[in-house]
Amino acid sequence: MNISNFQTIYFSCGKITIFVKKSVDLQILKNSKISKQLFALLLLIIAIGIFVNLLGILFAAIFVDGNIFDRIQEMTLLQSCSDLSLMKYFQMMTQIGFFILPALLFGFLVNKSIASFFRLQSFPPLSILLLGIIIILLANPFNDWLIYQNNLISLPDSLSALETWMRDAEQKATEMTNIFLDMHHFSDYLINIFMIGILAAIGEELLLRGIFQPMMIKAAKNAHIGIWIAAFVFSFIHLQFYGFFARLFMGAILGYLFYYSNNLWLPIIIHFVNNSAAVSYVYFTNTPLYSLNQQQIEGETPSITYALLSLIIVIVGIFFLRIYYEKLNNKKT
Repeated sequence: MNISNFQTIYFSCGKITIFVKKSVDLQILKNSKISKQLFALLLLIIAIGIFVNLLGILFAAIFVDGNIFDRIQEMTLLQSCSDLSLMKYFQMMTQIGFFILPALLFGFLVNKSIASFFRLQSFPPLSILLLGIIIILLANPFNDWLIYQNNLISLPDSLSALETWMRDAEQKATEMTNIFLDMHHFSDYLINIFMIGILAAIGEELLLRGIFQPMMIKAAKNAHIGIWIAAFVFSFIHLQFYGFFARLFMGAILGYLFYYSNNLWLPIIIHFVNNSAAVSYVYFTNTPLYSLNQQQIEGETPSITYALLSLIIVIVGIFFLRIYYEKLNNKKT
């Protein structure tokens, strides 16, 4: 028994001692090594992800006609609007179960104050938010150039089977994204803003920037290495290999915004704005986000001038953000 966690009360009329429990320390990962924390995080992701999706299946079974498992197998065929709705539902369950809840529980097991652990105590200044939005939106020309270069990559003949699989996976992911973004009603738009804008931004930033990036910085003992490792994982988990470098670049931008601001609200909001802007563009212009024609993708050569200008703006913007917070911290000290 840990006496420090208890309050002792003595009765003068006898030798009776009563221990009243004050608190229980549940922060079992607070002083753990990074390897142990990573292992615990992986277990939480798997356990909570599976549990939440099983609950999702049980809940969906109440509203779905017929056998729920048959419907799950059939929903990828997208033969009806209900199939698409079911896919979006399970996409949201995945985001909550594999990203948001494991991240929050892990944060609590390290620090009683989740807001403090994730650096969510206060919102960044409006000027910094606007700077972040400008950076992420003006990064698009360089991202387009990266996507173009990414699609020109051809593996050796010995790896032709791998390349075929990667391009097939990219094609299927692109088709699925365009199907998700095929919006005919305002309610479709709101659902996509919630799923792609809010849930994706919160979940991926909590897990990758809020937890994984600081771990990698600590393990590598170098901020830049840690930021780019987290950005690599961020891009890899999307399993869209011919947009890999563009997502890697975006992940790095979000990583630097968090590192220099020490405020996770900044990358969360910027991530939300970026995703929501894409959803809004598709909804209001009725234009697919991605082309399904590989020849068309490779034929549209982005301007290298605009790409370089875009990259310079991003670098200068992040530099100004760094200077701002360095001056702010110097004033506090």
